[in-house]
Formats: sequence, C-alpha cells, structure tokens
Amino acid sequence: MANALGKGLEIFFSQKHEESLFQKALTCDENGEYLDAFHLYMYVAEMMGKLRSKALNNAAVILAEHGFLERAKELLRVAFSEDPENPDIRENLRLLQEGDDK
Repeated sequence: MANALGKGLEIFFSQKHEESLFQKALTCDENGEYLDAFHLYMYVAEMMGKLRSKALNNAAVILAEHGFLERAKELLRVAFSEDPENPDIRENLRLLQEGDDK
C-alpha cells in the first residue's frame, strides 16, 4: 500500500503536473478569474519546480493590480533572487519600486 501512495505523490509533484497547474492558472488569469489564478500560481510556486519564479511573478502582478503593492514587491523580490535574468520579473519589480520614489 505504501508503494502505491508514494507513486501517486511522484505523479502529483511531477513536472507535468506543475505545467498543467500553471496552464490552468494562466487560463483563469486570462478569463478574469483572478482569485483562482492567484491561488494556482502560489500552489505552483510552493511546488519549488522550474515554473516557480514565473508563478511568483504572475501572482505578484495580480496582487499589484488589486492594490496589494507591498506583498507584490515581496513576491517579485523572491522571484528575482531565483531568476535575475527574467526580463518580466525585472521590469515588474522596477515599476513597483519606481512607484515608491513618487
């Protein structure tokens, strides 16, 4: 019985599952289902996979668009520390920090 459970967890935490959840989050985001999208992005981020920084970026954008600027900056800082070469993350963080200067 333990082997079956372990195998199920391997599938659950697989890269394919991560990609599927990320795509579902994108679809929710595009359809204006921001709360669902945010939670899915954060779930993907918690999986600690290859889409983590993109998920954090997208979740931060949702937060910023809804007025949660400090939390958005926190998520972007984490995303930037993990993927400093990502131009979307860099630009989003710059825009939010630029708003601090005004």
